[in-house]
Amino acid sequence: MISTNSKPHHFDQQEHLYSINIHSFELYSFLSLTPYPQSLLGCSYLIHPQPFIMKTATLLSTLILGLASASPLQKRQDLPIGDYDSAIAAGAGSDSGPPVGDAAPESVVSYDATKVASEIVAHVTEESVAEATKDTAEVINVDIKRRGTPVTCTTRTFNGPRVTDPADTLAAFQNNPEFAEAATNAAKAANVPSGYAVVPGFVNLKASNQDPSYLTYISSKLTGYNPEVCAQHCNTLSGCNGFNICKSAGLVCHSKVYANQGKLEVYERVPLIISPVTQTPDSSSCPGLVTSPSATLIKCAFYGMPIEASKATNFGQLQGQFQVARAGSNAYIKTSAPSLDTFTGPVSFGNRTINAPAPVIENGYLRVQTFGTNVPFEPALCAASCDAQTAYNAKHGTFGGKPCIFFNAYIFYKNGQDGVFTCAYYSTPYGAARLLNKGQKDNSGNSFTPAMSYGYYKDGHYVA
Repeated sequence: MISTNSKPHHFDQQEHLYSINIHSFELYSFLSLTPYPQSLLGCSYLIHPQPFIMKTATLLSTLILGLASASPLQKRQDLPIGDYDSAIAAGAGSDSGPPVGDAAPESVVSYDATKVASEIVAHVTEESVAEATKDTAEVINVDIKRRGTPVTCTTRTFNGPRVTDPADTLAAFQNNPEFAEAATNAAKAANVPSGYAVVPGFVNLKASNQDPSYLTYISSKLTGYNPEVCAQHCNTLSGCNGFNICKSAGLVCHSKVYANQGKLEVYERVPLIISPVTQTPDSSSCPGLVTSPSATLIKCAFYGMPIEASKATNFGQLQGQFQVARAGSNAYIKTSAPSLDTFTGPVSFGNRTINAPAPVIENGYLRVQTFGTNVPFEPALCAASCDAQTAYNAKHGTFGGKPCIFFNAYIFYKNGQDGVFTCAYYSTPYGAARLLNKGQKDNSGNSFTPAMSYGYYKDGHYVA
């Protein structure tokens, strides 16, 4: 029985499927059978150029594609499905959407591209290739917490029309024809911001989504329901791939986008009398009641990973007895990946990823890197890692000193849910002829599929 920690072993694709169960404790090199240091056990690993078998106390079942003779030199390159759960867990504690009202400064962004890029470079120079036979999984996590202390109650500021006709009620807010008309008009082709598309099925909803790739939001900068302003702001945010805009009375909009970047615009119904710090009613001074007066906020929430209409399930919440709600919720996505200095691209690979020829190590495959779900789809991170790999190889002779000249950035999903940003790196450029991986399954029947796949080539190394 072959065992692995978080990464199944794959061999060059042939006609047969082999299912292998895993349950052991030690890590061995295929070539030398020398035990790896015990400190490596329990880590999250991905495919590395040097073949190895990883064994842990955890019993796993994996789907193997390959020859009956499972030679390590025939190992094929596949999606890093064994690291999917680790990537999901890495983002589990992150903020998944903006606060109700204005509980946090709008300038606070939970994703720091510079910090993440520096961590990536550190992994390359200190760990990733320090041992040619050690695996190179990097699950990058970002965590910024927001805290506030209640103070004396006040009347909040707001940027949307208060709903008092026929009454200041939840039903009147949710069914306000002005909100519906604004959202519907904003989704018309002539009104969609340049470089963006409306998320299918995500127009004029009364619910919003939550996702750990949430970046930040704006409200005070909006003087009306205006996706163009949201798009302009998204374009200035590192890692922003889309937005959600809506009007709300007491609740926040958050959403995901199917494309490179997501933004959500929404009307939000919130209590009019609140603590200015927490943006919530105070139980002793200004309690939230069913009959408490409401205010309307228009917000844009920004996300780094895809938004989809099926996840618009957040319909509201209670603040005391006051019902926070939203209306006119639209989501927009960027329609292309960003361009990068010193790289040719992005070249769209659709919903397929590169599969280097076997043996992959001898054909330019370097490594793969998976990020936590609170790190956005941002190919610039892949570029930083690729360049760091090149510098390390040149200095230490790793991989024969060959440079990283091509990477494939993509998102992959488990059963169509919860995308994980991933980069695969190469010293040999590949094009359409090697777009052979359109998905795979494990032996539990889970389906892993790539999407938003793009290729980036160091200038002068592009291949069609």
